[in-house]
Amino acid sequence: MRSAGLCVTLIIGILGLSSLAHAEDPKPDAILTLTQTSVALVVGYTWGSGTLSYEGKIQRVEVDGFSVLALGVAQAEATGEVFNLKKLEDFNGTYMAASAELTLAAGAGATAMRNQNGVVINLYTSTKGLNVKLAPEGMTLTVK
Repeated sequence: MRSAGLCVTLIIGILGLSSLAHAEDPKPDAILTLTQTSVALVVGYTWGSGTLSYEGKIQRVEVDGFSVLALGVAQAEATGEVFNLKKLEDFNGTYMAASAELTLAAGAGATAMRNQNGVVINLYTSTKGLNVKLAPEGMTLTVK
């Protein structure tokens, strides 16, 4: 009974974060591509790198993050649409996210996230490995 209550609370929290990450513009301001690795045993850690295509220029991006209520080891290729990005400096920051992901050899996931500057990223992943995640997470993205 207690675990059912925890699952309901977690799902409500994720849905709440997802609504916070609603983009205001229908057309993305930038496109983000990432390659990342995750390791988790209840609490997880994610690291990686990628690129941000913004205003006709390609910027290098680094990823550093955490998650809770996740299990497994996975590598992911991700593509995201970035909204509400008015200037490049607004991209950097810690993004709070709601994620759902399942990988058994190969899988997929989706993450909706927003940072302290109001920048919204809708990220879609293709994963390899073993990973189960329906979790709130935080991710720091930095343009290098």
